[in-house]
Amino acid sequence: MSLRTAVAHRNLLYLLSLKELRTRYRKSMLGWTWSLLNPLSQMVIFSVVFLYIFLRQPPVGDPSGLEVYPLYFLAGLLPFQFFSISVSAAIGSVQEGASLIKKVAFPHEHLALSIIIAQFVTLLIEVAVLSVAFLLFGQMVLPWLVPWFVLMVLVAVFTTGVALMLSAANVFFHDINYLWGIVAQVLFYTSPIIFVTEEIPYPWLRAITNLGPTGSFVRASQEILYDGHWPSLARWSQVAVYATVTFVIGSTVFNRLSPRFAEEL
Repeated sequence: MSLRTAVAHRNLLYLLSLKELRTRYRKSMLGWTWSLLNPLSQMVIFSVVFLYIFLRQPPVGDPSGLEVYPLYFLAGLLPFQFFSISVSAAIGSVQEGASLIKKVAFPHEHLALSIIIAQFVTLLIEVAVLSVAFLLFGQMVLPWLVPWFVLMVLVAVFTTGVALMLSAANVFFHDINYLWGIVAQVLFYTSPIIFVTEEIPYPWLRAITNLGPTGSFVRASQEILYDGHWPSLARWSQVAVYATVTFVIGSTVFNRLSPRFAEEL
C-alpha cells in the first residue's frame, strides 16, 4: 500500500469511515450502547466462571494493588476485541465493495481501512467508559492513557496487516471467513484475557500466551491499565515487530492481488 496514494485519497477514506460509523447500528433501538453491552456481558460471564466456579483469586495489580477481576478482564478484552472484530468485518469488505471497484478507480485498501478506523473510534469510546471504572476503584489511569494509545496504534497497524491480507485472499478463497472464525477463537483462549499467565504451570504454555501476537499486546494493555506500569522494552519491541512485519506482508499480498479484484468479482 502506497502512503502517498492513501493520503491523496484521504477524503474517500474519511467518507467510507464515516459511512461505516453511521450505518453500524442503524435501525437499532440501543444504537451505540451495543458496543458497550457486548464486552460487559462477556465480563459478567467470565467473572462468574473465574471467581465463583473455579474459585480463583483476582490478580493483584503491581504496583497498582488492584484486585478487581472485571477490570483485569476488560483491560485485555477491549484491544483483543478491536483486533478480532476489525478483521472479521474487513475480510468481506472487498467483496461487498465489488460494485464500487468495477466502476471507480480508487485505492481498494480503503475498504478495509475504513472498517478499522471506525472500530478504533469504538475502542476509544469503550476505553473512556473503562477509565471511569478504574477511577472509581482508585486507579489513577488517566496518565496511562497516553502509552496505552501508542500501544493501540501499534495494534491498529498489526490489525491492518492481517485485515489486508485476509480480505484480499477472501476474494479468491471464500473459506477464509470461516477459517478466521476458528483462528479468532484459538487466539482468544490462548491470550491472557480470562486467566493469569503466571498461574499457568507449564513453561511452554506460558511462553505461547506471552509471546503470541495477540497475547503480547493483551498483556501490555493489562500492564499499562491494570498494573499501572510501563511494559518492558522487550514487550514494546515484540509488539512493534509483530505490527511492522504483519503490515508489510499484508500490504504486499494486497497490492499483488488487487489488480485482479475486478475480474474476479
